[in-house]
Amino acid sequence: MNRKSLTLAGLFLTTFLLITINLFSAENAESKSQNPLSLGFQIINNSQETTLYQKDLDYVQVIDLTQGAKINFIYGNITDLGTKKGAYGGNDPQFERQKISQVWSNLSSENSSLFCITNGQFFRNDKNTSTGLAFPVKSDGIIVSDGYAGEIEFPDEKLILEVWNDRALITKFEPKNLQLSTAPNLIVGLQENADKGVEDQTGRTFIGVKDKDSDRLNETILIFTSKQATQPHVAQVLKSFGATQVIMLDGGGSTQLICQGNNYITSPRTIPQMIVIALRAGNRKQTTDNRQ
Repeated sequence: MNRKSLTLAGLFLTTFLLITINLFSAENAESKSQNPLSLGFQIINNSQETTLYQKDLDYVQVIDLTQGAKINFIYGNITDLGTKKGAYGGNDPQFERQKISQVWSNLSSENSSLFCITNGQFFRNDKNTSTGLAFPVKSDGIIVSDGYAGEIEFPDEKLILEVWNDRALITKFEPKNLQLSTAPNLIVGLQENADKGVEDQTGRTFIGVKDKDSDRLNETILIFTSKQATQPHVAQVLKSFGATQVIMLDGGGSTQLICQGNNYITSPRTIPQMIVIALRAGNRKQTTDNRQ
């Protein structure tokens, strides 16, 4: 066999091995995803684009972006622009804190396609009616806040969730990517093991992303909320739903969840920023409320 034949044979073998490894990795990742019903979760709200599952105090929203579901990072009225006071050269506005139930009432009266609303970004929890956000948030193409914490808090443990119309991605947060990201919506949070009382049984809000068809794009967003859970428990649940990456958002007394007008997790705390899931306009919703 001449040198050229050896080279071609080597390239063929390398290509074959790479394809085999990639197929195995995709199948292995998919195999980790389990049927939520087999895990003891029940469907309590369902549509073509979204499903809300419950098991005890845990709730998981499964959101299929390819079917027209939308995720929006909304926020309260800005009471102070905080121009150029942000951690990365942008703004650090003060946002009016609101009751999540009132926000749902206001939005649902204008938009019948709302599915769920929950809490989002970390913030300074004081007695003021307005407050800033700890880390960056981008909404509808506009970076509404750089956050005030910067690299002072959790410098090596921040992640960024980027959301496009049909896919999402969670990666390590790099300040330069805040301006470079093409995603119209993004939020910065923390790694699953960042110390927010790791083993404390407290309110938790995490988001995971899932590649449902092994095309290396995350078409599915998973939102976990619970009134009482540890960080390892949340991460394990999301991964059992098929999440390949997870990000931690605000928790504790901020954790709240309303879906289709039903208050599943309540708190008296007002918050400045929330996550809204909306269905494709005009899509019919099917509801089975099995709260215990």
